Amino acid sequence: MDNMIYLSIVVPIRNEERFIEQTLNQLVSQVYPKERYEILVIDGYSDDRTPEIVNDFIKAHPDIHIYTHMNPGRLSSSARNIGARQAKGKMIAVIDGHVFIPDNQLFQNIENLAETHAARCLGMPSPLDVPGIKEGMPYWIALARKSILGHSQDSYIYKEYEGFVNPTSNAFVYAKSLFGDIGYFDEQFDAAEDVEYNYRLHQNGIQAYTSPKFLIYHYPRESLKGLFRQMMRYGEGRARFIRKHPEGFTKETVIPSLILGMFLGLPLALLIYPWLPLLTVLYLGVVLLYSGLLLLNGLHTALKYKIFFPAFIIAAAVWVTHMGFGRGFLKIFTMLYKKQ
Repeated sequence: MDNMIYLSIVVPIRNEERFIEQTLNQLVSQVYPKERYEILVIDGYSDDRTPEIVNDFIKAHPDIHIYTHMNPGRLSSSARNIGARQAKGKMIAVIDGHVFIPDNQLFQNIENLAETHAARCLGMPSPLDVPGIKEGMPYWIALARKSILGHSQDSYIYKEYEGFVNPTSNAFVYAKSLFGDIGYFDEQFDAAEDVEYNYRLHQNGIQAYTSPKFLIYHYPRESLKGLFRQMMRYGEGRARFIRKHPEGFTKETVIPSLILGMFLGLPLALLIYPWLPLLTVLYLGVVLLYSGLLLLNGLHTALKYKIFFPAFIIAAAVWVTHMGFGRGFLKIFTMLYKKQ
């Protein structure tokens, strides 16, 4: 029966007790032959109720190919590699444990479009504005991350484009044969391991067929503190990416670090005002210009969704996004280059 499996779903998790049952339910609710797919849950030694929930779910669905594997490395990169090595399917999809899948045709769409377009890699749009969440901090954070200043404009992660694209920003399905050709995820990465792997695919001429039919929502962080921690990890991952692939450097990558430096230098700028008033005024002008752009972006986004007062929260969330990413990037970038 193993040779009938077309699609392997790899679910890297650690401490996902809030969302994992919903995610698994949405996966097994797909309108797709049960003998054509398997689900590989790769657990990084969760210390909450996640293992119990997963094991109970497996017992309740004996007709589904669901397996669990432990991840000693605990990182998402090592979890992805364990899943890729254990997978029996022709195509391997990596889907997080805290997502919302709005369509029960996802698996069928993956097979149809991969075969129709002879695609060895597929990319998904992955917005954060999960259906049903229409107010509160998670929603404002989702809108902030989706706004013009909240994410890279080169990314396809929030776009509804259909066709072949550079896989770096949004690839999530891989032909099993790619791991033999390109290798596996770099387990030195604690974040952005997908970006780094997808970039290697791009270097080797692999494109991702992306489509709104692969839409999967990711749940946003629920507080500005949680958002800051998340963006720090993203910044750390991007610094490791640049260290490994210097040719992948873009001006956009360092903008959050420059913004962070601008705010860190603000006390010094005020301190030197008596001696260098013009320089201080110019410095404050740049800070005010950036702050104004944040507010305009917040107002534009809020009015687009027919709301107003959360505009200030959206602006704050974009600022936290920049501060967190910049802090993480500088932390790892400085550490890596000190080792040289």
